[in-house]
Amino acid sequence: MNAIDIALRIATAAHAGQLDRDGHPVILHPLTVGLMGHTDEEKIAGFLHDVVEDSDLTFDDLLREGIPIGIVNALRLLTHEKGTDYFEYVQNIIDSGNPIALQVKFNDLRHNFSRGKSYPDLQAKHGKALKMVQTAIENCSKIDLYHAPAGDGIEVGIFACGCFWGTQHQFQKVPGLINTLAGYTGGEEAFPTYEDVREHRTHHVEAVIVEFDPKLVSYESLCKLFFEIHDPAQTDGVGPDLGPQYRSCIFYRDDNQRNTAEHVMKLLRDKGYEVNTLLLPEEPFYIGESYHQRYYEKTGDEPYCHVRTKKF
Repeated sequence: MNAIDIALRIATAAHAGQLDRDGHPVILHPLTVGLMGHTDEEKIAGFLHDVVEDSDLTFDDLLREGIPIGIVNALRLLTHEKGTDYFEYVQNIIDSGNPIALQVKFNDLRHNFSRGKSYPDLQAKHGKALKMVQTAIENCSKIDLYHAPAGDGIEVGIFACGCFWGTQHQFQKVPGLINTLAGYTGGEEAFPTYEDVREHRTHHVEAVIVEFDPKLVSYESLCKLFFEIHDPAQTDGVGPDLGPQYRSCIFYRDDNQRNTAEHVMKLLRDKGYEVNTLLLPEEPFYIGESYHQRYYEKTGDEPYCHVRTKKF
């Protein structure tokens, strides 16, 4: 049973027999919020966002049931504890920067606002909170064009291998790294959004900028890490993430980077690995929305597909 099925089972049991103020089954609200989610994480958190608040279930119970810790961390934020001012509770979600909690709260408030016409005071409260969360999401949804840092001592690599959450998480661990940024490159369209790329309205891939000190870490070692955190034989995406926005690419910034990447690819092929990674010249890089940056640090979870496998 996958996590979505588990979440539906838990939510249905937790809200069994509960009715809202209009006499409708309570379960209809979390089902609606879950279905409003774009990602599996948002769907699962949406289905479960009221279970701890409205039943005897605990967060530990959810972990034992197999709900991923990153989603449970979002549910901790989404659960309104008794005695906490409502708008303080909403502000805590905003301040956390947790992308799952932010989007699920937005969906929750949208549904509550739309069905609250018979209760003007409650609708006004939800409307105020909705504007707070919407503004926060808009502020962290801005797209900027990347400019490489000026001056000596910093070099930049550009790597794409599936979902940029996991790619950034793995590169972020490397000693000698100065900074990483998740974003979009490889397409002609200017200032693409996550939704544009996900819905294939542009030709960009999800990619990661890696700023590093070449005295502490070499570009070759970064290329080797790149190939160890995904299967470069795959041509339709990476792992379970399928689609052209997830294709394996290295974008070189000069001849030295291109030659180094070609050398590492030859090492892999000599070892018997199939390599279908595209080696492409640098294109404009658009820094992704802030809620995508260091995603796993914010959620406390681990990548589901970018597991490092020693190849060199």
